[in-house]
Amino acid sequence: MAFDLKEIIAARLGENYKLHERHVNPTLVAAQRVIGFDKVYARAEGAYLYDMDNQPYLDFLSG
Repeated sequence: MAFDLKEIIAARLGENYKLHERHVNPTLVAAQRVIGFDKVYARAEGAYLYDMDNQPYLDFLSG
């Protein structure tokens, strides 16, 4: 059975923080909310994340 990865990602858009909080690191998610870093990001290039309005953010967490 074939599936479309882009379609799956688009259908789950915006759930990343909820899932990360539940399954990985709730403390990090809480800190990101406090500093306003809990946005829905549309894309990434290098060390920058871009939100749905194409506003760039430097990703200090990339490694």
